[in-house]
Amino acid sequence: MEVKRMVNYKEVGKRIRNARTEKKITQEKFAEMLGVSTGYISQIESGQKCFNLKRLKESEIILEKPTSYFIDGTERETNSYLIDEIVEDLKVLDEEKIKMIKELVKSMTNK
Repeated sequence: MEVKRMVNYKEVGKRIRNARTEKKITQEKFAEMLGVSTGYISQIESGQKCFNLKRLKESEIILEKPTSYFIDGTERETNSYLIDEIVEDLKVLDEEKIKMIKELVKSMTNK
């Protein structure tokens, strides 16, 4: 039984290229940020290959686009990369500062 590919690699590659160029990041710089070769980025953007989930998540953070945008062109989860960045920033703070930030967020969300 043949399984059809559910994701169109050419479209994914095109969206990655568009997001990269919007951010004014060269293929070389993007490859360096991901720890891959420029040739690999070229293959991704032309639809010959597709990122694994780890690289897709890294691309989401670098290009500030949700994974859903790369997969199907929608921008649901539009702030997931920001939440991930905030969580990483919080990890270096002491408990008192985290509590202050929590109270600030509560006041902004009326909870």
